This record gives sequence, C-alpha cells and structure tokens, in this order.
Amino acid sequence: MLFSLIVMIVNYNIKAQDKSSDSALGAAASNATNPLAFVTKLQIQPNFVWKENQARQIALTTRIIQPTGSVLLPFIKSKDPSKVYTLYRLELPLISQTYPEKPSLDATGLSDVFLLDVVAFKQKWGLLGIGPGLIIPAMNPSQISGGKWCAGISGVILNTKTKGLQFGVLAQQYISFAGSSNSSSRNFMLFQPIFNKVLRDGYFFGVSPIMLFDWENTSYSVPLSISLGKAFAKNLSAFIAPQYMISGPNKGDVILQFQLNAMFPPSKK
Repeated sequence: MLFSLIVMIVNYNIKAQDKSSDSALGAAASNATNPLAFVTKLQIQPNFVWKENQARQIALTTRIIQPTGSVLLPFIKSKDPSKVYTLYRLELPLISQTYPEKPSLDATGLSDVFLLDVVAFKQKWGLLGIGPGLIIPAMNPSQISGGKWCAGISGVILNTKTKGLQFGVLAQQYISFAGSSNSSSRNFMLFQPIFNKVLRDGYFFGVSPIMLFDWENTSYSVPLSISLGKAFAKNLSAFIAPQYMISGPNKGDVILQFQLNAMFPPSKK
C-alpha cells in the first residue's frame, strides 16, 4: 500500500514537471515566432538558393532585435511599457553568388542593411506595430546591392490570443531618396502573411512567405514556403524552411532557409 502511494506521488511529480517543461518550451516557441515579442533576439539565418543553369547563391543574414520600454527613440519613455514599447531591428546580409553561364553576375560581399524601429501596441486580440524603416546601401557590387538609400514604413497586425496559434500580416514599403546615380530608383513592398502553430514539446510550424512587390519594375515575387522548428530551451530555437519561387524574376528558384535563434531575458519594461 505504501509502495503504491509512493509510485503515485512520483508519477504525479514527473507529469507535473513534464507539463511545466512543455509550457516553458511552448512559451519559447511563441516568442521565437512572434515578430513583436518583448524579447531580445540574435538570429543567424543562412539561405541556400539553387537557380537555373547551376547558378547558386548563399545569403547569410544576421538579425538583432532589441525591445525597449520607449516610444520610437530611446529617450522618449513609454507611459506604460507593458502596453506600448519599441523594437529596434538590424539586419546585416552577406551574399555570395556564382553564375557559371553569366560570370558578370558573380559577387560576394555585404548587401544592403535594413533598420527598423517599430512601436508595438498591445490589444485585446494581440499586437499592433507601426514604425519607420531605413535601407542603407552597402555600395558593394550592383549584383548584390540596390545602391540606393531607401526610407519607408512598416506595419504589423498579429493575433496572439488564440492558444497555440498566431496569425496576421507584416508589411514594409520603401522608396529610394538618395544613392548612386548609376542605380535605378527603388519603390517596393515586402509583404508577409503570418501563420504559426505551436505544438507540444516546443515544436512549431508556420506558413510565412515573404512576397516582394516591385512597383518600379512591375514585377511580383511570390514564394511557396513552409517552416518547421523547435524551441530547445527557453532561450534557444531553430527552424528549417524549404521554399519554391512560383512567380517573379526568380521563378523556379529552390531555397532552403535555416535559422538559429538565441533569445535573452527581456530587460525591464
């Protein structure tokens, strides 16, 4: 009788620990997939691209996301950081590409740098974000750089109140205002529908392709994509996402994305 009681207690504790662990991993997965989460992130994302005629491209993007209890600028403090806060995002892409049949397109170097400053507003249904963006041309070979300074605006709408589910959209519109006279003017939008489902044990999958609408050249690049990832701890996650470009100048490209995401405890709001 005593032995049976001990076994029941041990089993109960194990189940309680499993539930606690699963809850922590679920929270980590939600933070990993939420673009407006109040969590500092360091993301390393290599993309491998297979093109026609044995052309290849590797793009390594380093992304730093830092939330603060301010509004737009660091010295403008939010009256209620639990409801209104700012996320600063910096993207540094390194690109290397080879075109056996068109050597003039071969290039390696730093591509254009993206800076975003998004103010997030907590809503009853989730999160709303809006703020300015800036593209800094790397002035590297034109094969990997747009050569133009661009200013724009970003907007995010994200439902986070459905348990284990996130859905919404993220849009970024940019227009060039300065830069190399040898480079064409730029006017484009990056549009990303967001659908993420968090599963048990920290696993998650999503359908969040980044579409490019180039208004200047009247071309539209739309990929077909699905991602599968896992949170390994409260501060670490990774995902893999195969893509196929179904329209646009790069139609037919096969892309494999991989991302390693390190998350750090949020600073006090």
